[in-house]
Amino acid sequence: MMSYLKDLSKSMTPEKKVNAKKDIFAFYVGRPLSYVLTVPFLWLNIRPNIVSIIAAIEIIIAGIVLSMANNIKVAVFGWFLFFLWNLLDGVDGNIARLKKNGSKIGSVYDAMSGYEAMFLLYFCAGIFSFNMSNYSDYSQIIIGAISGMSVIFPRLVMHKANTELGVEKGSNLTNKQSFGLGKTIALNITSISGLVQVLLLLAILSNTVMYFSYCYLVINVAIMLVSIRNVLRGE
Repeated sequence: MMSYLKDLSKSMTPEKKVNAKKDIFAFYVGRPLSYVLTVPFLWLNIRPNIVSIIAAIEIIIAGIVLSMANNIKVAVFGWFLFFLWNLLDGVDGNIARLKKNGSKIGSVYDAMSGYEAMFLLYFCAGIFSFNMSNYSDYSQIIIGAISGMSVIFPRLVMHKANTELGVEKGSNLTNKQSFGLGKTIALNITSISGLVQVLLLLAILSNTVMYFSYCYLVINVAIMLVSIRNVLRGE
């Protein structure tokens, strides 16, 4: 097992490692744990795309559990399933880099569960907040839905622009080496595999998911508007 862990820790290219370090929680907490979870998949010789499919199914289960929760204990279990997706989301890439069997379609499989998570985390947090209001505050569901869609919508616009114009927009967002302090803070606050999950856990434990939803509604809508403006202006 130790040899696998050493090989996995060395499998990331220096450039990718510099980018990954910007997302502090994901790099220093999520990634090391994903290495440990990768080992049994390596023993079983499971291909990266299969792991991606497992992650896509697992995140749906996580969303169902959190949205059905009507107490903090069940909600924490739902959160744990979201965190488990976080680790699985790293496992497929770990295997692909270590065994050098990654592919373009593999990247599509990997993105699939990521898009699910971006929407479901906020939407299901809103449903849980509704449950905790004794099923009276329907606005929490609407807020969660708008927040989740605000994360997904600019990506759809960007992908359409890339297809129609033949120009790779948003590449400056994937290259995080030039990020200053402001962009690094924004990245960490909004990363679905980073501090978003930590803040959601704290909100669940303190029964303040309503405020979590309000805050991220403002953040996600603001980022959506700026992102769409940049895409439409060709930036």
